[in-house]
Amino acid sequence: MASVPESPLEAGLTALKQKDYLSAIAHLESVCQNELSETILLKAQMGLVAAYEGVNDIEKAFNLTQQLRESTNSKVQEWAVKMLDYLANNYPQQIKPKNPSVPQNSDSGFVPLDKLPPPSTQRISANLPNITPKSTPQTVTGFTPIESSKKSELPQTKESVVQSNKQQSSPVNPAAKTGIFPNQSVNNTQQEEVKFPAYQPEWKQAGRAKKWQKLPVNLGFRFDLTQLWGVQIISAIAIIIPLFWIISNTASFLIGKINDIFLKLRLYYLDESDPYGSLRYVTPIAVIIIIGLIVATPWLIDMLLKLISGLEPIPLTSIGETSPEASRIVQRVCRERKLAIPQLFVLPDSVPLVFTYGNSRINARIVVSRGLLEQLTDEEIAIIYATQLGHLIYWDFALMSWGVLISLLPYVVYYQFSQSADNSENAIVRFIGGAIAALAYGLYWCFRWPILWLSRARINFSDRLACEITGNPNALTRALLKTCIGIAENIQKQRETSYLLESFSPLNIVGTQQAMTIGSLYPLTPLEPILTWDYLNHYRRWLTINNSHLLLGERLRILNRYAQYWKLETELNFLNEPAPKGKISKFLLQGLPYFGIFLGLALGGTLWLIGGISHRLKLKQFLLDWMWGDWSLIYGCLLIGISLGILFRLNAFFPDRKTPSQQKSPNLPQLLTNPATLPIDTQQITWEGKLLGRYGVSNWLCQDLILQTTTGLIKLHHFSWFGPLGNLFSPPPRPSEMVNRQITIKGWFHRSATPWLDVRTLRTQTGATIHSSHPTWSFILALAAALLGAYIIYQGG
Repeated sequence: MASVPESPLEAGLTALKQKDYLSAIAHLESVCQNELSETILLKAQMGLVAAYEGVNDIEKAFNLTQQLRESTNSKVQEWAVKMLDYLANNYPQQIKPKNPSVPQNSDSGFVPLDKLPPPSTQRISANLPNITPKSTPQTVTGFTPIESSKKSELPQTKESVVQSNKQQSSPVNPAAKTGIFPNQSVNNTQQEEVKFPAYQPEWKQAGRAKKWQKLPVNLGFRFDLTQLWGVQIISAIAIIIPLFWIISNTASFLIGKINDIFLKLRLYYLDESDPYGSLRYVTPIAVIIIIGLIVATPWLIDMLLKLISGLEPIPLTSIGETSPEASRIVQRVCRERKLAIPQLFVLPDSVPLVFTYGNSRINARIVVSRGLLEQLTDEEIAIIYATQLGHLIYWDFALMSWGVLISLLPYVVYYQFSQSADNSENAIVRFIGGAIAALAYGLYWCFRWPILWLSRARINFSDRLACEITGNPNALTRALLKTCIGIAENIQKQRETSYLLESFSPLNIVGTQQAMTIGSLYPLTPLEPILTWDYLNHYRRWLTINNSHLLLGERLRILNRYAQYWKLETELNFLNEPAPKGKISKFLLQGLPYFGIFLGLALGGTLWLIGGISHRLKLKQFLLDWMWGDWSLIYGCLLIGISLGILFRLNAFFPDRKTPSQQKSPNLPQLLTNPATLPIDTQQITWEGKLLGRYGVSNWLCQDLILQTTTGLIKLHHFSWFGPLGNLFSPPPRPSEMVNRQITIKGWFHRSATPWLDVRTLRTQTGATIHSSHPTWSFILALAAALLGAYIIYQGG
């Protein structure tokens, strides 16, 4: 992708950083003479003040600062007052301050604003630079600011970031009232971006409680262990029923085939007095296998972790060397609760991971990765271990471990067959391996779904107990955010989602999909406005059904409440805004394919009623008696209702490509800030960036496609004409063959618990183009459901 020429402002700021003051003055004075945007003009003038000081033209610097002090922008005024004070103190012989009332302070050096709010006619937001790993120094331009003096803004900045956006008909977002982040409209807007130096956050390092009381029952969430046990019972049933069905049917099929072979070989004779024969053993076999999996859970997971990542035991003394507090907490809690100290393991992996598994407290394991130990501080590691002890104390780890093991079994099949197929040059072998891998991956997601509710429900309980153990909710806040950052950095460094991270995501302390986007944004912009969706959106809980973890914003806000209850300064400063009223009409439109189930049941019940009335009144001339009690009506109408729901939502979810409001290279944080947004509030996007994800057969279903933009990571969804399975039959090139390339993507952006982009077209720099067919696939699915429903009714009648 061709590099974009620097604007005069960027060139001036670059020269200023390199201390080439004469060049900086030339560029910035040109901006001041020709620029119409007040935002850019103010930025250039502030740079000029530093450049004039650099060439020792203090009089010009002082006069220009005096002009800036008269600005209608309060933040510019504050900056100008500080700068005037600095100039007056350091160059008393060259200037005489015209305003003796300028307050004295100890600030020195050139001090630009770390956040510049807009004039009344414009809105300003943080510009987000190219994403780079921590190990790669960020190349920035512009002058050097000091840390923000406002403790209420998080994170603090070392370098200022400002971006000008001209928007039309944009409703005001409550998040903008804080001055932390720009207004964001649900509607599409045309935007103009001006790039400035990179935003660099700093941890506030908010403290911990010295003495603390037990948290109230209803603080943050309702602490009721009976709910947790209820969720575990329902989850266990949801896991056992499909697992028993699959095992028993597989056993029946195999036993039947073996019987047929033995009969043909005359090794077995059918006993007509025993109609079940050897099939009577199917149920005991299924029960024995299920019990065996429960008993062997910790050792099977040990084996898988050793195979995938080289699991190693680690003594408590070694943990104590990294985090003395963690060692003390593990020993103290286990002693007080009369628990055996769990077995401790470490994964030699750079991605931050921590989870607990086992089938009893006696053989429980707590596993951390090297990446987590390296990225967190002593107190942060300690509270992470405290959360894992919470899972042991509340007994939610046993069922979660077993549920994850069940999902891991098909995942291992997916991993092995996809790797083998990628290593083969035979097209037939590759296709068969890819088909088996795709089937196994589908089973992995099916078995993963029953444990998602429990995975979400248990988090608040372990977080609460960890805070009560340590009195340090701020450390847990930092630990969660740093884990997200580490996951995002790992994905960008590895250029794909690691198998370990994906397969063990439900057990990890944060969800991979949430962490990917949040972690990529944190180094670039304050998070509070982005996280408002997580705790203010009226329908957020309905939109997290497929998520393995609670929304991060909701979780961090509860930790903030714990800190406030103990009268601590909070690591984050969340907005105290009322939740926006959700429009029920939008929510109904959003859920139409699911509400279509009830529509179909209502339609089928109505036809039943009509048939019953006809039968009762003996209206045989209308020939409606057959509808009474005909279950085919219910089944058929159910499918027809789903079809209608998909069709009614189709245009809103995938608006016409001719819509003139398509955005080009928007800022991802701006798309995430409005807390009232639903996925139905579709925005058409054209984005440039690098395509990340797994290469080859392992990604034929396009399950691991991520766009790395200059403003963060975003999940991509790609469907062929015949949906996900149709991706197996797609002709080359496939999206998985374009990973690690610079691409241009057009598609539909949706904001939900996990934001994503439905791909319309994907084009590489060489011109290779892949078309995605989300609307077509949705229409085909709706048409197929309607035709099948009509056929079922016809056959039943």
